[in-house]
Amino acid sequence: MSDEQSAGAADIDRWITDWEFSSRYPVYTRANAGEVLPDPSSPLNVTMVWNKGLNIGWREGYVEHLGTHLAEEIDEVMPQIIGNFGGYHYTNFSMTELNGARLPGLTVPVWNSLWVGDHPDIPEYVPKPGDENAELTAGLAEKTAWALTTDEFPEAEEAKRRADHARDQRPDLTTMSDAELVEHARSLLPDLIYCYAYHPVTTTLSTMGPAVAGQLLESIGAADELGDLLSGLGGVDSAAPSYAMWKLGRLVAGSPELTEIFDNGLATALETITASDSADAAKFREEFDDFLYRYGSRAPNEWDIRSDSWETRPVLALMAINGMRNSPADADPELILRRNQDKRVALTDELAAKMPDAESATAFRNAAKSITKFMPWRERTKTACVKIMGEMRAALYELGRRMVERGIMDDHHDITMLVDDELDRFVAEPESFTATIKGRREQYLALFDLQPPFFLFEPLPLSQWPRRTGQRVDPAVPGDVLSGVGGAPGIARGRARILHDPYEAEQLEEGDILVAPQTDPAWTPLFVFAGGVVVNVGATITHSSIVCRELGIPCAVSVQDATARIPDGAMIEVDGNTGSVTIL
Repeated sequence: MSDEQSAGAADIDRWITDWEFSSRYPVYTRANAGEVLPDPSSPLNVTMVWNKGLNIGWREGYVEHLGTHLAEEIDEVMPQIIGNFGGYHYTNFSMTELNGARLPGLTVPVWNSLWVGDHPDIPEYVPKPGDENAELTAGLAEKTAWALTTDEFPEAEEAKRRADHARDQRPDLTTMSDAELVEHARSLLPDLIYCYAYHPVTTTLSTMGPAVAGQLLESIGAADELGDLLSGLGGVDSAAPSYAMWKLGRLVAGSPELTEIFDNGLATALETITASDSADAAKFREEFDDFLYRYGSRAPNEWDIRSDSWETRPVLALMAINGMRNSPADADPELILRRNQDKRVALTDELAAKMPDAESATAFRNAAKSITKFMPWRERTKTACVKIMGEMRAALYELGRRMVERGIMDDHHDITMLVDDELDRFVAEPESFTATIKGRREQYLALFDLQPPFFLFEPLPLSQWPRRTGQRVDPAVPGDVLSGVGGAPGIARGRARILHDPYEAEQLEEGDILVAPQTDPAWTPLFVFAGGVVVNVGATITHSSIVCRELGIPCAVSVQDATARIPDGAMIEVDGNTGSVTIL
């Protein structure tokens, strides 16, 4: 793209990172993809992190480790498992339907409902030649049988080890040359590929336990008990930061000095704490630094290296801690976890005893155990990827800061306006990219006004996409019931608080019902002091559902247009068993 092209107006029909629309797998969806990347993905994130890392790992997982697809069904260089259009991340719906066609014991409609939820535009499945594959299904039968009985998945632990090693071995980035910073970021791609190669394995196999348990529960008229079996699992890595933040919040609540500092505003809180010589301040700073070291890669929109993480913008973490410090002691997420674990264990025994025969009881217990293994392993492989991406972000931000000092760009985040193939030329002649970066940033920011269709059935020029500005949705009124999917069991009543990103955490008060467009792990700390959660998108195995079950919070997902229809401040009731939201 030339400087003249990049400096053009925002009305464009195709963005620089757009993929070719697949004719073989022609339906794309924002389901799950909207949770992973809710905003337009930056050019460097698409071309380096996804195209050369995560996408390659995803293909490897499907073909080599899981066995849902044949090698010839997925392109080696640009795997059609995802798509990127208008900068927005899409999952290839048509390709994932092959999972439902080939996994034993599942059908395509059941598979689609597990991860897409109940969306009005979901297309009817039309079988195609080759969808069913007896040889692959036989291999998957062995894999799923193993998944229902195994106690070990060493690849998930290896993913965690690699991610922790990358963080532990971070070099002194300030001493590296510009070219070395780029090389360091790229050197992390093999680990990123490895970790993500096992994420589709854990994601897919995490559906086996709920599917088998659900069928057995339905046979005894207890289908509504499944939600409690999915709760209190323990070992969910994406929930771990909430436990650490809770303890930091208790430190603040128990210290008059720290309480006063937080009361005076978060913008300067960390500097004030660092400057203090008190024991309370020293303890907080020590534990907060440890928190940033362990979990600093997490962030709102964390799957885009353009987005700040807790490490690069610590005030984001302080916002969540600030909310937790005012929570009552019985809101301790570890106490809630233990209660849910005890409830799940007792319920498992109770339901197993109701099974009609010993074989069914054994199958049920295996399914229940598989749930406690594979859902945490799913979050572990995902967390490992995010941590490695955090190391890539650190190196590229250092390069961006240097370029700000040289006057090449105004903001260090704008290093992500480049594509990967431009980085070497950029390092050699950064001045030649100044106008390109500026113009491309203008076009990139204009993409935020696009409303990405939930499903794409054919190539759609960006000029034909709906705009967010000017859109109106009829608000719900008292008595209206919005339908969704049950994400986490329980019923909660409270004031609806519409939040569009976790930066607005200060607006959420204890017991409020958090209503969000989608959630990623950076939202998790807000769940701790929310009374319930409502999300526009999602399904049983998506992030908000898993974490809400872990924390014992009612959750309704796939409540279409919830953030637009539910009035901010309205009293609502969330039924996490059925997914319904009632305006009171």
